[in-house]
Amino acid sequence: MTDPDLMMNDDTYFGQVRHWLVTNISTNTDGTLSIPTGSGISPYVGPAPLPNYLYARPHRYVFILAQASGPVTITSEDLRDLQRPYAAAVSGNQDAQDLKDRWGFNAQKLLEMKGLEVVGVTFMHVGGTLKSAAANMGMMAQGMANKVRSMV
Repeated sequence: MTDPDLMMNDDTYFGQVRHWLVTNISTNTDGTLSIPTGSGISPYVGPAPLPNYLYARPHRYVFILAQASGPVTITSEDLRDLQRPYAAAVSGNQDAQDLKDRWGFNAQKLLEMKGLEVVGVTFMHVGGTLKSAAANMGMMAQGMANKVRSMV
């Protein structure tokens, strides 16, 4: 799940925000998803756009389901490589998985890099509220604190 609209539609300065990234999912016989332990690259973080009356532009949240011919491995280095083209991306060690680690994502480039075939895509528009703005500010503060600690 990505948000391509952090500061503007199709943000080319910050890139996409990676909200959820899981590999090697399968389906059970009853149709439910089976997510193997250790397959979560980026735990789920819900939408948190700024309030619509401050920033009247809902964000798109895009869900992509892709398949591979075998197991998929995504490393911290892969995620750092994806951040390089984006001026505002703060390349960290990707261990914190905070907002700043999640900026600078590019789902299409990851799909190409890993040879994945898209089998389903959907999206939703989410407008901001005071609650989502508070969540946004909390994630920003945590991201900045993590980056400052990693520099010391």
